[in-house]
Amino acid sequence: MTILEWLKASSRYTFEDTIFQKIALDREIGVDENATTLTVEQKELLTADIIFTAIMLSPSSTALQLKSHGGFQVQVGSESFSNEKRISDMNFMKSVYKKYNDPKFDLFNTTQPIQILPIEDIL
Repeated sequence: MTILEWLKASSRYTFEDTIFQKIALDREIGVDENATTLTVEQKELLTADIIFTAIMLSPSSTALQLKSHGGFQVQVGSESFSNEKRISDMNFMKSVYKKYNDPKFDLFNTTQPIQILPIEDIL
């Protein structure tokens, strides 16, 4: 099994292959046919990155997609996240990032105040 196949099999999220490739490449892990070995740390961080992508960078729900051509039809079901699942996934993701002292953990522990910009009337 290749790393790309492992990423797809390890996720319930329906991402395109390019998303999984980007997740692996961001960790500097190759996804070609020869790349078949991952450490436990890499597996856990990749899993956390998949969750990060799904929760932080993707919409919370997707519509039903239906494609047809002649008599052939493909249907991809809609998907949405419940608050309970989102909280559970976020807790897992943060615990993995903390365990390995990953820089993404800092994204959740820094609070940036909202800055209100002054409005100027330009004539």
